[in-house]
Amino acid sequence: GSTLLGASVVEVCNEFLHAKAIAGRSDNYLRVSLAQLKAFSSDRQHRPLASVTAHEIETWLAAQEWSPVTRKNHLLTVRTLFAFAVARSHVVGNPALAVDLPTLDNNPPEIHTPGQVRHVLETARTLDLNLCRYLAIRYFAGLRGSEAASLAEAQIHPARGFIEVTAAKSKTRRRRLVTIHPSLAAWLALGGVLPLGDVNTKLWKLTRQIGFQWPRNVTRHSFVSYHLAEWQSASKTALEAGHTEQILFNHYRELVTKEDAKEFWSILPAPVAKESVRAFVPHLEKLS
Repeated sequence: GSTLLGASVVEVCNEFLHAKAIAGRSDNYLRVSLAQLKAFSSDRQHRPLASVTAHEIETWLAAQEWSPVTRKNHLLTVRTLFAFAVARSHVVGNPALAVDLPTLDNNPPEIHTPGQVRHVLETARTLDLNLCRYLAIRYFAGLRGSEAASLAEAQIHPARGFIEVTAAKSKTRRRRLVTIHPSLAAWLALGGVLPLGDVNTKLWKLTRQIGFQWPRNVTRHSFVSYHLAEWQSASKTALEAGHTEQILFNHYRELVTKEDAKEFWSILPAPVAKESVRAFVPHLEKLS
């Protein structure tokens, strides 16, 4: 074993992840932290963590072809790692604190127009009803990608009017109930079963078909923007989305008109043409 101040980068990374797992951090937190720490420890895993300098961390971040948000997230994780290492007496200081956080552009998050949302859902409906169900929940209930990916049918309660996001699956580790609005109820009534397997491949196929951009977190950003415009209550929107009002004001300044919000919340599945139903079920003489 290594002496405390001689602990290598990879030894401390492993100890850090092990401690976080014991403390009950979510699978998503552990998965993301592991990926970020792997990137950090590449080429230096067997060196003592105490030998890593602020200049080295800064140079490493600058060399990556990452967005400012990704660079910031990696730096914050490295800062957390060093803070842990200080507490465990592996290092005497936190060099990552001397590295400035990247400046993020203050553009509002990108959202889909009501017309684009309708097109996405109808396209998904033709491709895979399970995918359509998954995306309707992301648009109209605002679930995070990780929350929606692990959502099971037992958590969807149309008759009671809510979806339950369990504490174990929530990023904030708090259970929350999200309202099923009439628009979402109509899409859920089409059928499909969750959880949706192979999410990334199915989304990739869908985005190839729709013919417009799929910005990061676009479904959640759309939900929050249209919810805020429709109900005019930051506290109500923050409660449904599962984050603080401060985050709401910091990140969701996309101004949506009342008209656009009305249109968004009235997006319903296109009715199936009676002719196409007759073609599938020719023995049905009359359809109400």
